[in-house]
Amino acid sequence: MVYQSSPVAGASDCVNATVTLGAEAGDTIPITIQLLDAAGSDLDYVEEVSIAIFANVGRTAYATTGGDTGIEIGTDGALQAIVAKKYFKATCEIDGDIDLTWTDTAHEVCFLGLKLPNGKWVMSAALTTVA
Repeated sequence: MVYQSSPVAGASDCVNATVTLGAEAGDTIPITIQLLDAAGSDLDYVEEVSIAIFANVGRTAYATTGGDTGIEIGTDGALQAIVAKKYFKATCEIDGDIDLTWTDTAHEVCFLGLKLPNGKWVMSAALTTVA
């Protein structure tokens, strides 16, 4: 079995990402993260990132509860909770994507913050479910 590791520094490092929120369905919102290299292309290797759930887009406060269920891994990537419902480590698949779901029946407004290996933060739009 062959494993592909991170590239040589500067070659095609993970320097940006997109965070896309899908349409809410039954208090659940799909989240798609795409990790990007300096050219804006999808990564072609597995990378680890940090994910935090904040109360505001400015990252000045963590979420109060982090949602009813919070975030869970979908079909792409891997997710490990470090602090339940508030702080995670995640790895993408070989094509740079991570699929998550946000579930919250209490309707707490939160923001997903994605910290890239270079220290840059990429923030989502508001994660909020409607009553």
